Amino acid sequence: MSKGDNHMDSVGRILYDARVAQGITLLDAEKATSIRASYLDALEQDDYAKMPEEVFIKGIIRNYGNFLGLNGPELVDMYKAQKAGADIENVKSKGIREVDTVKMNISLKQHRSAGSGVDAYQGPNNKKSLAKQIFAGALCVVVLVAGYFAMPKAMEWLHSNNEPATPVAVVVPDASKANEASRAKAQEVVAPVIEKIAIEMTAHGDCWLEVNADGKNIFEGMLRAKDVKAFEANDKLIVKYGNVGVIEVKVNGEPVSMQGEQGVAIKTYSK
Repeated sequence: MSKGDNHMDSVGRILYDARVAQGITLLDAEKATSIRASYLDALEQDDYAKMPEEVFIKGIIRNYGNFLGLNGPELVDMYKAQKAGADIENVKSKGIREVDTVKMNISLKQHRSAGSGVDAYQGPNNKKSLAKQIFAGALCVVVLVAGYFAMPKAMEWLHSNNEPATPVAVVVPDASKANEASRAKAQEVVAPVIEKIAIEMTAHGDCWLEVNADGKNIFEGMLRAKDVKAFEANDKLIVKYGNVGVIEVKVNGEPVSMQGEQGVAIKTYSK
């Protein structure tokens, strides 16, 4: 790589200077990061045409920067700013803006009589209330009198109809049938509960990978031919493949066909 001054403020120049200052070769960096030396060299020259798809360039910059002891996410922001020809502050991810807490005070006020100085509660009209009470009392008296005269007739009717009740037959269930039902229920096959998502990948060629488990990035790097990698998640795995056609995948031990697929692909595996 020609390390001219035209790369002085570029992402590639910063990465190159950091690597050289630490005495690290491109092959050393490749072994440590699982990123091809040819990609690292192209990155240091800001020659992005020789690198994988855009989604993987950012991951390579972040990983390579972190490996060299730099701030990977800031280098990604610098890359985005250089590509867009904008100021770096305009491409940074915006955080969640904190807002003021609004408190609401709800007070209950009692009505006061004007000039009285005491609380006034308006109830039902006193005359109407008295009339209702008189009516209710009279109704109770009528019910009691009617019950007093009706009671002898009711007792007489009960004595005249006091006949022995017809016996009811009790059906006892067949014990042998109950046992058969119990045995049949015990023999029912219960479907297994899937507790985790487990994925195993076997590479038949070079493929860049990014793996996210339950919302957390757990792997970014290159798989070479014959490499085998396994990952787990409680609920969901999201995998970005740089060359999906060279990867053989098993999910929870079951092969997943990706026949005919080529190039970059993003796959989601969930319960």
